[in-house]
Amino acid sequence: MSEADEFIKYCSQVLEANYGTLSSRIIKKVKSKKNLDDTSKISDYEEFIDLLELILSVISEKGGNEADIFNDLRKKAMELSIGKEAMDIRDILDNEALELNINEFLAKINATDLCTPVAKQKLPESSINNKIKKYLINNTLPTEGDITRFATNLAMKHDGDVKKIKREIIEKVKIHVKDAIGKKVIRREINNFLARYPQPAENDIDDFVNYIGLLKLNFQEDEFRQQIEKERLYLRFHEPQCVVEFPELDQLMEEVEIHCDKNDIGKAMQERGLSYLIKDEYGVSDKLLIEFIELLMLVERDASSGVMVKEPPSEQ
Repeated sequence: MSEADEFIKYCSQVLEANYGTLSSRIIKKVKSKKNLDDTSKISDYEEFIDLLELILSVISEKGGNEADIFNDLRKKAMELSIGKEAMDIRDILDNEALELNINEFLAKINATDLCTPVAKQKLPESSINNKIKKYLINNTLPTEGDITRFATNLAMKHDGDVKKIKREIIEKVKIHVKDAIGKKVIRREINNFLARYPQPAENDIDDFVNYIGLLKLNFQEDEFRQQIEKERLYLRFHEPQCVVEFPELDQLMEEVEIHCDKNDIGKAMQERGLSYLIKDEYGVSDKLLIEFIELLMLVERDASSGVMVKEPPSEQ
């Protein structure tokens, strides 16, 4: 049995244990878009798993063990890939090694130093946090699949805990998204305030600070007052500027705007791999979904056509 067939068989067994007869339809659907064969590389296996992950993220129930399933499949793919490379090296040894000098042989098998031990390097917590921070700088709104892959790779390289790393990344993304929304709202509110009061009195600013506090946004009052003054001075000599700080968030808001039903918004976020933003330990949470929508609505609050979220009809 080839590595590809063995992997697909393994996927079928794992899915059947969790999804029953539905597993064969899922595998068939994925194979229609991405099939595996003897020429497949680890990147092909990863793409195959990504497609599985996309389908299961839509049909899975709350509180499922999807992360464990995909970690298991990725480990299996890695084992088969390493096994195939070992077989290739054996074939080279059997057929070509006598005709090669040592340098040619090492280049042939992509080895750089046989004396260097291959071992996992246990990184301190601070180093892992730095790697997570660097990852989020380049991936401001990653999908759950992206996060799972990064967490798995980091854990495998440095003997870390996949679930813990993934959980830390998701919490940091949630904070980042909330802060980004807050910044957009505050910038808009300051511009609106200064349009009404180009030279605000102290009591006007005090009232404005109290109003922003009612929006339950995360802000520091001293920094907020400095931002008002900085913007006031800027507008004395320049036209208002349009700042795009978080384009991925703008795209998400555009996606939300076309839906009226909160369940449709939840499904749209699942399809984009962003449902982790509205999940708790039990799965997608209606409470977190509504809170997230209300947060997004703050940004669009004074638009001519805001997002109106409707509750689904209650069952009689």
